[in-house]
Order: sequence, then structure tokens, then C-alpha cells
Amino acid sequence: MQQSWRISGAYANWRIIVSIEAPDDSNAPDVPEWPVDKLAPVVGHFFEAVNYYEMSRDADESRQLS
Repeated sequence: MQQSWRISGAYANWRIIVSIEAPDDSNAPDVPEWPVDKLAPVVGHFFEAVNYYEMSRDADESRQLS
């Protein structure tokens, strides 16, 4: 299973890809599709990290202009 999310930011286009695969065991069952709500914390953290980075870059540029 693979899901991806993209954010178009002011400084970059951000993308995260989450890939969930079965272990390297030929007897392991296939990994079912995970519900979106199970991945929501990962996606939420990604959005927060992007927002934090872009806001801190804005702050750095503002200080350089002062």
C-alpha cells in the first residue's frame, strides 16, 4: 500500500510518501489498505512540520531585512 500527500508551499513543493509493505517473508499475508484515519497522525505531523519550516524561514528573512 502506498499513499502520498503534497503541499505547495511558499518556498518549496513538499511531498511525503508512506509505503506500507509486508515483511520479507514469503509466508506473510498481504498488507491490507490502511484506513486514512490510521495515517492521519503521520499526515498531520507532516503538515505541521512544513508549516513550521516555512514560518521559521519567513521569520529569518524578516530579521535579515531589519
